[in-house]
Amino acid sequence: MTQNWSFRLDLDLRDSLDRRLRPDALVVQEDRNLVMGGQAILDLDSEDDLDSAYLAGRDHRPIPLGQFLLLRERANMPYCTYQAVVHDFELEPTCRPGDVRRSLTGIVGDAAGRGLQTLASEPLGEWRGRGLNVEEVVDAFDSAILESSLVLDVPFRLILLLDGMDQLEEVSHLLRSRVLARASRSFRTVSDNAAVVEVRSEERRFHFRFVPGTLSGYLVTRLDVLA
Repeated sequence: MTQNWSFRLDLDLRDSLDRRLRPDALVVQEDRNLVMGGQAILDLDSEDDLDSAYLAGRDHRPIPLGQFLLLRERANMPYCTYQAVVHDFELEPTCRPGDVRRSLTGIVGDAAGRGLQTLASEPLGEWRGRGLNVEEVVDAFDSAILESSLVLDVPFRLILLLDGMDQLEEVSHLLRSRVLARASRSFRTVSDNAAVVEVRSEERRFHFRFVPGTLSGYLVTRLDVLA
């Protein structure tokens, strides 16, 4: 039986944010050395004992790679912000695809649990020529979406913000290539003017719908378990 559920991935330009695009939350990427867990300021004095110092230091440690931090709405921003901890600029390479996948999967699950329905995200892992290349970013996002699709039970939308039409076209092509490469069988039909590709993962069937020749993402629907 088909479930009333879907995961929609859209591509858009970065400059559309705050003009015609107002998501429930924005996902930005951060260096782990700049994102601290617990309290942001290490508050110790000479009267603190060793146990207090240890606990304060533990809470002040950087958030591990592959995690995230949620910042509440601010006066000048109508949505909250997720900081995806996917870089460590003291290392080379600064980012790994697995850290992007884990962070994005965690963020999607957290956002859905809070009743948020639309996320807009930077291309996590790519930063001024450092970190991941475009293909690795697409692979990480595609993997995170499939992993999230196994457990989400509410409609959800993710918008990937890109710089310029050239990058948008490239990412759109790469996304389609990944979906077709994962197809469980030669199953490409047309439904409501959209090509449909079936993918199987962990005893689940998914239908990916996209319109050939257009610059867009895809719509994922989860079907019944495999026979």
